[in-house]
Amino acid sequence: MTRWTHDQLHHIARGNDFRIAPDRDANLTPGRLIWIWAVTIEEDIYVRSANPDSRWFASAVTHRRGSVSIDGNALPAEFTLVTRDAVKDQVDDAYRNKYADDPHMSEELLKSSRNQIARVRPLKSPST
Repeated sequence: MTRWTHDQLHHIARGNDFRIAPDRDANLTPGRLIWIWAVTIEEDIYVRSANPDSRWFASAVTHRRGSVSIDGNALPAEFTLVTRDAVKDQVDDAYRNKYADDPHMSEELLKSSRNQIARVRPLKSPST
């Protein structure tokens, strides 16, 4: 299984410049990179959408592929909808810790976006 490097995870855990571009359709048409909050738990990256009508999130969990940008490097990625409550609890805690000082962070945001969490893992490039 392909994994994020220690440096990539550290960059996400400490930084605030994660960008994501899920494919727009089954033909793997790339979306545009958008900035999104992201947290790390062990060797995985997690993202969430506060907007229940989010097109990027719907594409991510429907088509399950796309790319992310970590420290300016575009990398292929796969997205998986998180359904387990125990994992959602961990993600909520990670968001509380990382974004505690952000004025947009709130318990209401966590509650309203609890069903819109995706795990992001590296996708092995076809050329490697």
